[in-house]
Amino acid sequence: MIKPDRIRCEEVIEHLFAYLDGELDPEKRAHIDEHLEECRSCCSRADFERALKHKLARSAEQEPPETLKRRVRQLLDAF
Repeated sequence: MIKPDRIRCEEVIEHLFAYLDGELDPEKRAHIDEHLEECRSCCSRADFERALKHKLARSAEQEPPETLKRRVRQLLDAF
């Protein structure tokens, strides 16, 4: 049974990016922390999004290969 002060999976997912970016108020963050401790599905989703965010941040530090640049230009020219 879901307690009245607990949030549901849908609400966790709705606020997940703000949570990962540290943009939530302490109360909302605490509710999501509690939910993630108990919900394996949401915890897995949060872990995936956190890892993806980290990889994207790291990739922004690297110069893309010339082949990728050419391919992107080709795609843009096609539109």
